[in-house]
Amino acid sequence: MTELSLVGTWRLVSFFTPDGNGGMRDYWSDQPLGQLIYTPDGRVSAQVYDRRRPRLETAWERANASAAQVAFTAMASYYGTYRIDAAHHTVTHIVEGAMSPDWIGTKLVRGYRFVGPDRIELRVPAADESTNGEAVLIWDRI
Repeated sequence: MTELSLVGTWRLVSFFTPDGNGGMRDYWSDQPLGQLIYTPDGRVSAQVYDRRRPRLETAWERANASAAQVAFTAMASYYGTYRIDAAHHTVTHIVEGAMSPDWIGTKLVRGYRFVGPDRIELRVPAADESTNGEAVLIWDRI
C-alpha cells in the first residue's frame, strides 16, 4: 500500500492493551469514544474516553474527589504539534496542553500503520508513560 496521509479527523473504533496471556483485551470497553485530528499545518488534538463514565450530576467544578477521580482516569486528552517519520512508521505528538500537566512538554511517539485508506492503527509503546503497557488504538477517518 502506498503511503497515505494522516491529515484529517478520525473516530476511535477500538482501544486494546495486552491481557498478560499473549492476547489483547479492551482497555475500557468494546465501545470507546474518541476523536483524533491531524491538520495539514502540523497540529494534533487527541481525546479518548471510556463510554461508561458515570455522570457527575453536578457542575464539574463541584464534583467530589471520588467522582472526579473516576472521570479523570477514564479519559485522556491533549493537543500540540506532530512530526511524521515515514521511514520508521512513527508519528510524534509534541504536547502543548493536556489533561495531565505532566504530559505538557513531552513527546509521545506512536507507531502507525494504515489498515485501509480510511482506517489507521496507532501503537503506544509500553515505555510510554501515558499507558501501563503497549496499547493499540484503531481509528476510522470521518
